[in-house]
Amino acid sequence: MEEKASPPPQGCSKPHLEKLTLGITRILESSPGVTEVTIIEKPPAERHMISSWEQKNNCVMPEDVKNFYLMTNGFHMTWSVKLDEHIIPLGSMAINSISKLTQLTQSSMYSLPNAPTLADLEDDTHEDNLQ
Repeated sequence: MEEKASPPPQGCSKPHLEKLTLGITRILESSPGVTEVTIIEKPPAERHMISSWEQKNNCVMPEDVKNFYLMTNGFHMTWSVKLDEHIIPLGSMAINSISKLTQLTQSSMYSLPNAPTLADLEDDTHEDNLQ
């Protein structure tokens, strides 16, 4: 599948791109010094690609994620700034294609030991009321 470079989305000719980038394209284009806002959009994923990923990873993708990939199989947006007469690449925002999507599993490495839960906080409030 070939990637296609969209022209700078002046006013965003594709409304779905504006939604995908949460309106950041308009903000960047209206910011002083920002230049060369470009989006490389990928063609939509096919349903069988989503099903294959779900089977391979033994999980079901949320509907909004499926809908995203059925609209575009990822994208890459970049922008630069102009300082003096030099154009300097500054930012990049990317969402991987399904083939590069990795399932994250909950790891104890990222959680605190004995971290309080909402239930613990409610118990503390209840105890305070008893005193």
